[in-house]
Amino acid sequence: MSRSIVANSAPDQGAHGHSPNNAVTLRMNIRPAVETEAQLLSALAMRAKAYWGYSVEALEGWRAELAVSPQGIRTRPTFVAMVGIEVAGFYSLSPLGRCWELDNLWVLPRFMHLGVGRALLSHALETAARGGATEVTVDADPNAEPFYLECGAVRRGAVPAPLPGQPQRARPQLAFNVRTRSCASHSD
Repeated sequence: MSRSIVANSAPDQGAHGHSPNNAVTLRMNIRPAVETEAQLLSALAMRAKAYWGYSVEALEGWRAELAVSPQGIRTRPTFVAMVGIEVAGFYSLSPLGRCWELDNLWVLPRFMHLGVGRALLSHALETAARGGATEVTVDADPNAEPFYLECGAVRRGAVPAPLPGQPQRARPQLAFNVRTRSCASHSD
């Protein structure tokens, strides 16, 4: 099952070099990931995590946690967003009864702020709802919290996750009610 999506966005002027007058239209297709893409998806997750300016040491410490395995792709709903022939992002879910977990949602930095993450999140919430979930939880990177909150997540708490120089760092614990939420209804 694949789905074509047109993502329209007018990114803010800034680090990405776009002005509000330069609307960007992406044609993207969301399709199931295949096992042979595990290494590619692992590298994509590392590149997306590095976007937030983490140290090389911190990134290396997360490498195993961010790794995607062929078995994970085979056993969990895992989907990729294709822009042309390029994998622009992906997500995976862990079905746990009526409360599923969004294990991964990563977008290559050059596709950030263009609607790819919102399209993937909306697809993930729909996938979970079709699978019988009423809620999807996210153990989020602190930098991604604003995105999830804008898309309708509720903050349930935080888990301490200190880093050198950031002793108060914590990972937000978020949740979506999949029966009432659709990320696509929120603007970029």
